[in-house]
Amino acid sequence: MASFWQNFLLEIGLFTFLGILYYFYQKRKIVDFEKNKNPLIMGFILQSCLSEKEDRLQPELDHLIESIDDYLHNRTAQPPIMLLKSFMLSQQCSEELKEIIREGINEIEMNDGKK
Repeated sequence: MASFWQNFLLEIGLFTFLGILYYFYQKRKIVDFEKNKNPLIMGFILQSCLSEKEDRLQPELDHLIESIDDYLHNRTAQPPIMLLKSFMLSQQCSEELKEIIREGINEIEMNDGKK
């Protein structure tokens, strides 16, 4: 019977150790995700802007795309929030793109508010 309790305690200790390792692994993944959340959101907005782009000249949209690309390639430190807001209010922005930009800005502002 003593062997049973020794094995049981050994298994409990092993599972506790593995649980602690898994906890720190998941915590690191969550912290890394939160750190890279703004570039992920801006990348999604960039893809949406590129899908809205037409063959004709659209200077406001082109400037917005370049600004987002500069942010994603670390040429600027801050995301172009003001430019996104001004484009969102313009007549050139479709309703679908307005909604995507609005949700993206809300997520970025919430993420920056946590820091």
